[in-house]
Amino acid sequence: MATFNEQLVKIVEDYRAAGMPWPASKTELGEWAVANDRYQLTRGMAVAQAAERIGRAMGLEHVRDNKGRSVRKYYAARLRENGQLVMKWDDWNAPRPFMEVAAANRRNQILGECKQLKTDMDSYSERLCPEQPIQIDFNFNVDLEELEQLDDVG
Repeated sequence: MATFNEQLVKIVEDYRAAGMPWPASKTELGEWAVANDRYQLTRGMAVAQAAERIGRAMGLEHVRDNKGRSVRKYYAARLRENGQLVMKWDDWNAPRPFMEVAAANRRNQILGECKQLKTDMDSYSERLCPEQPIQIDFNFNVDLEELEQLDDVG
């Protein structure tokens, strides 16, 4: 049986096979899937979707610290609970051990995104522009310094 993600990708493929406009927005894909009875929420799916949206909202919520900086209010950390790894959320006043795990998890997430971007661009360059491959610098130190200077000015 196909995974839920594979079922969703099949909807995209069927959308394209139906001759619908491409490229398409997520909204266009979603509207087509619902209109063609290709996407129906079970209770479990509704709970998972609500949880995902709540998590996204918490990840976007910011507050101002005592120096006026905009900082995230909520943090997620993958913790071991009853022998299982579970994602737990706490706020910006979480105990240090929680925040250390949250920071390490977030750093690994960013590293994974960078690794995937490198793989994608290496593949693209090898296939379509091997003489002038797209080069990406993954050292963000200068970028961070510049952004901090902009924060100090603002």
